[in-house]
Amino acid sequence: MGKKIDFFWLGSDELRVLYQEFVSEEFTSLRPKVANSQSWEPKIDLIEETSRLVLKAELPGVPSDAIELSYDAQKNTISLRGHREENQGSEENVVGVYQLEILYGDFRRSIRLPNIPIDAANIRAHFRHGLLIVLIPKPATEPKTITIENKDV
Repeated sequence: MGKKIDFFWLGSDELRVLYQEFVSEEFTSLRPKVANSQSWEPKIDLIEETSRLVLKAELPGVPSDAIELSYDAQKNTISLRGHREENQGSEENVVGVYQLEILYGDFRRSIRLPNIPIDAANIRAHFRHGLLIVLIPKPATEPKTITIENKDV
C-alpha cells in the first residue's frame, strides 16, 4: 500500500510536486489514449481573398454525401454537419487497443463570416481527398456610370 499523505499540512510547493508526479510523462504513457465517439468539430481555415472568401474544412474519412452545408443570411454563418462512421474492422480480430485518437460520430460546426458583403446566390463547394472547400464570392464591384439629367431645358 502507498504512503498516506495528509494534504492539509502540505505547502504549495509540495502539492505541485505531487501533482507533477501524478501527471508525469511516465505515468500517462502507461495508459492508452481513448478518443470519444460522440460529437466533434472539423478544423477549418477561413481566408479572405480580393474577390471571395475561402472556407476549408478537414473532413477525412467522411463521404461527401454525409456532409450538409448551409448558409444563414440572418446570422451570417456557414454551417457544416454530418457523420463519420467508425470503421475499425472486425472486433473479433482485435487483440489489443493501444491508442485511439480519431473521433467518430456526428459533427457540427457553424462559422460566422466577416461582416462584408457576399454573393450568397453564387456560393459553391467542392470536396476532394477529405478537404471541403467552400468558395464564397464577394459581389461584383464594377464602376457604374451615372447619367446626369439636364433639367435646365
